[in-house]
Amino acid sequence: MIDKLGERIGFFALFFTMMSISSSPHPMLLVLCYLIHEFGHVCLAKVTKVDMKKIKTGPFQLRLAYDSSFASYKSELLVCAGGVLFNFLSAAVTLLFVEKSESASFFLICNLSLGLMNLYPVSTLDGGRIFKCLLMMLFEVELALKIWKTVSFLFAFLLWLCAAYLLLVFDSNASLFFVSVFLLVELCFSA
Repeated sequence: MIDKLGERIGFFALFFTMMSISSSPHPMLLVLCYLIHEFGHVCLAKVTKVDMKKIKTGPFQLRLAYDSSFASYKSELLVCAGGVLFNFLSAAVTLLFVEKSESASFFLICNLSLGLMNLYPVSTLDGGRIFKCLLMMLFEVELALKIWKTVSFLFAFLLWLCAAYLLLVFDSNASLFFVSVFLLVELCFSA
């Protein structure tokens, strides 16, 4: 119980620290984009009748836990795609129906960025889980898992290289670099 509380406190401390040093003028819109993303997972879980167990928090992530052993690969793929789908739908609604402003532009870009980032085929992201489901439908389990782990590590490493380049050459925001380091570390410890 204390470990779980410590994890949550650490997550929120890190999250709010990152938001306070961020150059973003609208941190609450960023939080709203994340909530929309997670709501998409919940909605698709309800549609596919996948039983949601709990919400897990961690650095740079909010995960919905469900018993995937009772879900088909197709159902799991749809649940994983739900967050991205809702981010893209929110961006489309913002583009089509919301009066243009700095806040609307920021919300639109955040939703598109979050959706695109989550399509990246790294095992801890939605795109990685979607990729895994597709591989499991096409190949034997052992081969599918080898391909999935290799592709995940390769793409996480490429993301780290790009983020390091952007940070060093263009002095860009360090957020992408920290996310890429987190993904690499998580992949190394989950192997």
